[in-house]
Parts: sequence; C-alpha cells; structure tokens
Amino acid sequence: MKYLKLFESWNPVSDEELASAQELHQIGVVSAQELEDLVRLKQIQHRILNYKGVGSLDLSFCNLLTGLPDGLMVNGFLDLTDCTGLRSLPAGLVVEDYLDLTDCTSLESLPADLKAGDDLILFGCSSLTSLPAGLVVGGQLDLANCTGLTSLPAGLKVRGDLRGCTGLESLSAGLEVGGNLDLTDCDQLKSLPAGLKVGGSLYLNRCTGLTSLPADLVVDGDLTLGGCLGLESLPAGLKIGGKIYR
Repeated sequence: MKYLKLFESWNPVSDEELASAQELHQIGVVSAQELEDLVRLKQIQHRILNYKGVGSLDLSFCNLLTGLPDGLMVNGFLDLTDCTGLRSLPAGLVVEDYLDLTDCTSLESLPADLKAGDDLILFGCSSLTSLPAGLVVGGQLDLANCTGLTSLPAGLKVRGDLRGCTGLESLSAGLEVGGNLDLTDCDQLKSLPAGLKVGGSLYLNRCTGLTSLPADLVVDGDLTLGGCLGLESLPAGLKIGGKIYR
C-alpha cells in the first residue's frame, strides 16, 4: 500500500496518509503491526526533519525507512541498526562519530564520498557487495556477516581494528590497518597483498586457502595462524612485533 512506502528520494509520510492508515486499521485492512511500523516511520522522519546538525541521531529499528535526505551531516553518532528496508545512504553523508548499520540487510552500497569519523559497523549487511574506493574509517571497521562482500577496495584505510567477513577472497593493495586485522574463518582468502602493514595483531585462524604470506608483511602485534593447513612455511623476512601462534 502506498502509504507504507518511503521512496529513496526522501518522501516523508504525510499526516493525511497516517490518518488514512489509522482508519483502514479500524476496519481491518491495515494490521496492528503495519500501523505500528508506520507510526515508527513517522516518528523517525520527524526526528530527521527537526535535526539541526547538533548531537547524535538515533534512527534504529525502523524497517520502513528506505533512504535519507542528501547532504545529511551528523556531528555525533548515527544509529541505523536493524533498518532492514534501508537500500542506500545519501551522497555527502558525514558522520563525525560512529555509524552503525548493523543488520541493514537491504543495503546494497555506500556513497563514494562517505565520511565516518569513528567506527563503521556493517555487521550483517548481507546485500552489500562492495565498498567505495579510498574509504577512510576513523575507528574500527566491522564487516562480519557481510556475506555478499568478496573483496576490499583499493586505498582502504582503517585507523582502528578491521574485522573481515568470511566471504573475502582478496584484500586490496595499499590496505592500511592501524589496529588489529581479524580475518578468522576467511577460508576463501588465497593471499595477502604485498606491503601489508598491520598496527596491531593479525588473526588468520582457519584461513585454509592461504598457502603463503608476503615476504614484506609487517605486524606490530601477534600473528595467529591456527588451522591454516595450507601454510607450510613462513618467509624469512617476516617482521612480527609480538608472538607467532600456530
């Protein structure tokens, strides 16, 4: 039904549409859950329309939200957890604190000019198939359960930890990780890029497709290789600041 849809072009539900839905609920055409979802959408839209760019913006648990207005700038955190209908983010989105997109299962892409000042949480974004080239994440990047993601973009820079997804087949040249790099159970991963530097520890547990490591790999913390059955030897020039666990 038309009043249950928010178009990507940012078309807020009107008071008339909400009143119509309430009338249809009274005669059984609109279910209680549908009406509850629409009321939640109306509340979220009101929150967005009245946001002045100061503080954080919590838009979580709104499954009818499919888009946000272009040029949105949030000087706190932006929480979109469990917005399962969200298909895209607007061009020019800037979030100075963390951006949480946990379980946004319909999200297919991120804008090329996205800026996240702290953590970028994409846990469970199963429809996401790529990340924008040159993405810079000020904190941690969580890609766990991003089952459609098979590679990372060129020029990706993560100042905190990076947790990969099990579908990863390759990492891009020029990847920079300031904290820990966790690639546990990435069993489709065949190699690591030359020149990879990890500021924390590198976890490669059960990366069964790996047969070698780059000779110039630098890890400031520990290197964990439990269950890497195809990895028979380590290069002589390996630089590990901590311990090696096999």
